[in-house]
Parts: sequence; C-alpha cells; structure tokens
Amino acid sequence: MSAEATDKVRTIKNSQFGELEVHPEYIFFFPNGLLGFDDLHEFILINEEETEPFKWLLSLAEPEIGFPLLSPWHIDLAYDPGDIFNVKTQALFVVVTLENTNGSMTANFKAPLIFDIDKQEGHQVILPSDKFSPTHIIAQTTQQQNK
Repeated sequence: MSAEATDKVRTIKNSQFGELEVHPEYIFFFPNGLLGFDDLHEFILINEEETEPFKWLLSLAEPEIGFPLLSPWHIDLAYDPGDIFNVKTQALFVVVTLENTNGSMTANFKAPLIFDIDKQEGHQVILPSDKFSPTHIIAQTTQQQNK
C-alpha cells in the first residue's frame, strides 16, 4: 500500500456522492490500476442503501471516475472464477456498464476485481477461459426489448 494511503484522513468531492471523508482503512490500493486506468491506484468502495446491491468504486486521485460494481453471484449463481479467489479473505466484484450503445446493462465477467480485505489491496484479473464475456448482458432497456 502506498504511504499516502496510510497516513491521514482525506476529503474528496464527487458529483454523485458529494463530499466524502475517506479514512485510510477504507482505501484499496491497486498496484496495476484498472484496465484503461493504469495510472489510478487508490480507490474506495461506496455502499449506498438506495442503490443496493450495487457498490461504487471511486478513484481518490480522480473522484469523478467511478465504476458501478456487483457481486457476480447476484447475476449468475454458477459464476466460477476458479482458484484465483479465496472466499475467506477476498471479495469479488464485476464492473457493470449501466447502459451500453445497444441499450443493454452488462457486466464484465471476463475481468473481475478481487479485493483482499486484510491487505487493503485490489487487482483486476483477466480470466483465461473463453466462457466469460466482458459484456455479459444483465438487462436490456424497454426500447431494446420492443425491437
């Protein structure tokens, strides 16, 4: 974990969540960043009752950059990422696209996020199996369903 993440409480502002006080014990360090966001390393998980079961991953360096997350088991009880995940010390989430260009809500089952709770560290992994899609459809908008 970075030294900056361990030393003090920080305040960030986000248009969706307002001003947030971030305590060091809630910061997850992603050594490799996220796909497409390699330069962002410190994130917090936001849990809002109004948007359950979604969680939100916000960048501390760029608080307007955030990602909706879901447990993959909210979508598919048979989801099995293999032995990369330890249910005792880690939490697993998939990044959700709330509405893609086709009007579908999708989840990235191919590259889940693994949060190591004890180490306060996160990693995005790319699963080698072709059975996982980066655009697993969760829902379609009414317009798409009526076509």
